[in-house]
Amino acid sequence: MNLPRKGSKIITLDDIQYRWRAYSTAKGTEVRVAFNEIEGGQILVAQVPKLFNLKWVIPIIDFGLENGWEPDELGKPLYIRKQKETFRLLEDDEIG
Repeated sequence: MNLPRKGSKIITLDDIQYRWRAYSTAKGTEVRVAFNEIEGGQILVAQVPKLFNLKWVIPIIDFGLENGWEPDELGKPLYIRKQKETFRLLEDDEIG
């Protein structure tokens, strides 16, 4: 799965470029992140409050990488949710 280039933004973290985009949903905002240069890798999906703060993008990426997100590998998206000052992994029955 790839993120569209139109409407997405690039962030560089530890000399690696990630492409990200925030989407408004009925329950809040969903931030999707992927490698910029590698197509078809695993997507990281973070569910955050409706009032999205740009300062959350780096912690989203860091949390994902520390908790099994492999953006250079094929795989189903990894879902996380913002909880106060941190994030948590979502189980399959919590996604949606």
